[in-house]
Amino acid sequence: MATENVKWDEMKKLALFALMIPAGGLVYANDAAQPTTNTTAQAQARQLGIFFGGTASQYDLCVKKGFLPKGDRSAEEIAKSFMEKTWAMNQGADQSVYVQDGWNTMKKEISENESFYTKEQCASVGKQWTKLLVVMGKK
Repeated sequence: MATENVKWDEMKKLALFALMIPAGGLVYANDAAQPTTNTTAQAQARQLGIFFGGTASQYDLCVKKGFLPKGDRSAEEIAKSFMEKTWAMNQGADQSVYVQDGWNTMKKEISENESFYTKEQCASVGKQWTKLLVVMGKK
C-alpha cells in the first residue's frame, strides 16, 4: 500500500508538471471557484493566465531556489506588464479578470508544490520562459 501511495504521488506530480508547462492543447484547472468562464473568450483569457502567468511564477520560484538566473525585473513583473499592455488593448479589459484568475490558480498550485521544482524541472521552465520572451519581443 505504501508503494501505491508513492506511485500515486509521483503521478500527481507529473500531471501537475504537465499542466504547468503544456506542450499544446487546452489546459483546465478544475478547482477554480471564480470567475466562471461562460464564453470561449473568457476560457482563452483564463488559459493565457494559466500558461503565461504560471510560467512566469514558476520561473521566479526557480530563481528563488537558485536554479535560474535573476534578471533586472522578475518574470512576474515582465508578464504582468506585457499582459496589461497587449491583452487589455487587444481583448478588452473585461477579460483581464479571467487572465488573473488563471494566473492565481497556477500560483496557488506552484506554492503548494514547491518541492517539485528541481534543477531539471527548472531547466524546462527556463526554456519555456525564454520562448515566451521571444514572443513578447515581437509584440
